[in-house]
Amino acid sequence: MGEEKLQFNKLMGLMPDGWEGKAKELKALQRAGKIKTARELLRLIFLYLTEGKSFAVTAAITQIAGEWKLNKMAVWKRIRNSAAWLEWLCKNICRKAGLVAEKPDWLAGKTVSLVDASEVVLHGNHKKYYLLHYSLDLFTLSMREMHITDMTTGEKLSNFERIGHGDIMMGDRIYGSISGMEYARGCGADYVLRLRAGAFNLYNAKGEKEELLPWLSPLAEYEMAGRVFYYKTEAGYVPVRICAMRKDTASERAGLKRLKKESQRKHGGKVVSETQSEYNKYIIVATSLGEAEATTKAILELYRMRWQIELAFKRLKSLFRYGDIPVKLDASAKAWFYGKMLLAAVTETLVNNGRFSPCEQECQYRGTHALELVEGTAASVGVSG
Repeated sequence: MGEEKLQFNKLMGLMPDGWEGKAKELKALQRAGKIKTARELLRLIFLYLTEGKSFAVTAAITQIAGEWKLNKMAVWKRIRNSAAWLEWLCKNICRKAGLVAEKPDWLAGKTVSLVDASEVVLHGNHKKYYLLHYSLDLFTLSMREMHITDMTTGEKLSNFERIGHGDIMMGDRIYGSISGMEYARGCGADYVLRLRAGAFNLYNAKGEKEELLPWLSPLAEYEMAGRVFYYKTEAGYVPVRICAMRKDTASERAGLKRLKKESQRKHGGKVVSETQSEYNKYIIVATSLGEAEATTKAILELYRMRWQIELAFKRLKSLFRYGDIPVKLDASAKAWFYGKMLLAAVTETLVNNGRFSPCEQECQYRGTHALELVEGTAASVGVSG
């Protein structure tokens, strides 16, 4: 057995119990054909998601390799029919890897929707870039909403329509705006959103402007604090609860490094401001949930659950830029999404398990190495059998 097959077998070892039987149960393998087993189907999917990049290119590779000799339509049907199976695989691998947390009792009856967006590319006569917006149940990873807009639309909560009573919308800094919070309130939903420096002005009960930093500065490492402030709208002052925790020194340094890197990428080397540096010392979230519903610790713990899958999501967003998303947001697009998520979860599992040289100390390097292993074995085995 060649090295590629050995590596591919290692990847198969990461699959959850019963994964092959689920392929038939969830109708990913509906009838006998050129792809006869779950292992072969997963090889084809990995090939499509990495080296194949599109249905047409994947079909061309199988034609050249001579193993399956599938045409574009056959590849599309196989991928489309695998949507439910890939979702099941993804959820179970994420759960096995500890990337999905158990739902706390205080959230019974509520749905926590993790919202995000990523740049994707659609090829045609001209290559065009779009934003893929998606909303996932934080505790099941079930897709709640997915759609594409042009790059001018931006990332905002109002892009999501499936939001209502019993929902808690959770998002990163870019969603932490007055317009986003007002949109959630207007839909009868709650929110837990990360705040960035200078996102909007805050006021006390008397309508006097207040700054966060004087309130935050006395906090020691890992110390938490919560308080109700107000933001201003045309209709008047609206209460917003701010929950914060002081980072440890290592996290603070890592955060500052990311800020500088982001500033270099987006603003051509613009210096990180003193205010940004100070805000970086804290995790700060805004929420509409009251103290009677959840303590400050519970709110910050809920947001921490987002951190547990943050690395996987970062890898996922980089994978989104690698290959075309199907033009129509149907079952094939859902399969594409969960297939990418599966790659990210497998890569994260390889990183956490240390399935390669122990001398590779940097997590970023390990992640790249693991992803290359997934891509390389999928491509090599997919071509050579």
